[in-house]
Amino acid sequence: MFSWLDQPWVENSGIVALWTVAVVRAPQGIGHREQRPLWFAIVMIALAMSMHLEPVTAVLSRLIADAHWIDLSTHLFSIVDAAAVLWFIFGAAGRHRRTLPVFGAAFTVMVTLVLLDLTGPAHARNQIAPSRDIASVPDAYWWVFFAFHLAADTTCGVVCWSYGRRTGTPRLLRYGLRLFGTGILLASLLWVLKLFYLRTRSTVFAPLFSPVTGVEAAFMAVGAALPVLARVREHLSDRRSYHGLDALWQDLTAASPDVVLRPGNRLGAAAVPLQLLLYRRVIEIRDAMIVLRNYVSPATLGVVRTHVAGQDVPGHLVEAHVTACWLAAALHAKRSGEEPQAQTANLAGPGAQDLAEEIGSLLRVASAYRSPAVLAYRASLA
Repeated sequence: MFSWLDQPWVENSGIVALWTVAVVRAPQGIGHREQRPLWFAIVMIALAMSMHLEPVTAVLSRLIADAHWIDLSTHLFSIVDAAAVLWFIFGAAGRHRRTLPVFGAAFTVMVTLVLLDLTGPAHARNQIAPSRDIASVPDAYWWVFFAFHLAADTTCGVVCWSYGRRTGTPRLLRYGLRLFGTGILLASLLWVLKLFYLRTRSTVFAPLFSPVTGVEAAFMAVGAALPVLARVREHLSDRRSYHGLDALWQDLTAASPDVVLRPGNRLGAAAVPLQLLLYRRVIEIRDAMIVLRNYVSPATLGVVRTHVAGQDVPGHLVEAHVTACWLAAALHAKRSGEEPQAQTANLAGPGAQDLAEEIGSLLRVASAYRSPAVLAYRASLA
């Protein structure tokens, strides 16, 4: 019924997903100090999980002849890994990193494991023997080993969940921390299962180790990937906004080329971040509107409002259509050679509270600029 538990694909898929997220997040994790602790934690967890995969153990067996030392070294590394992850999680959550207690406890556990290994009966592998009649490391070795991991992972999970419930934390980051914390708490479940297996030597528990590890890795991968998905969504939104303003920007800057901050060229634009290009486009449109408003007379503005009032325009889009119409009138007047006049009305509208609000306002104007109502007004000018 549960034959799929015997297949390694769940564990392998989870670890591959975790490594994928680690690689994708590497530029931000290395370059941004605030993201570095969590990224290092992801790398350390993925590395510790990979140490138990058959391809990795096969490579280690070719480098180290004695399998006993491979097992012991892997266990000691996993203790360092668990301590480092706990330390990184404290840093990512903005808490004091408690360096001395964390790594002091890890060092004590490592020394204890080595002493238990050396003083125990002669054994070929550091693995839980299916029967107590088979010579192996003493059970105390496993109790110390599993207890440290259980304490470290449970603490990491609780810290992630508590930080993920803060109201001031961005929504996707909160969800990401909760998913990541759930993955680490699943690691705690794994250590509990291994403690039961150590106590009972029952064959019921062993098949659960691999899939629980895979699900644990998958949860952590999804949790760590959510900030990446948020950045992708933000990038796509910026790209849509940038292209959404293009037609309006082209017409306005063609009539007022002096507002362009730098002559556009494909090579230069490719090297500038999209967010900066969008910010520049917003500034140039606003500067062009300030120039063009001097070509709009009060009489023209009255005609514009009358025209928009006669169209089937939703109430919340009336001002955007009015702005688009007077821009069309200003462009027509400037192209016709009319002289600018001092404009007392604030045709550009009230200032926005932030860049997102400014972009949203201009996108409504850009959309209205291509609407049938404004196209009809432009046709009347011709």
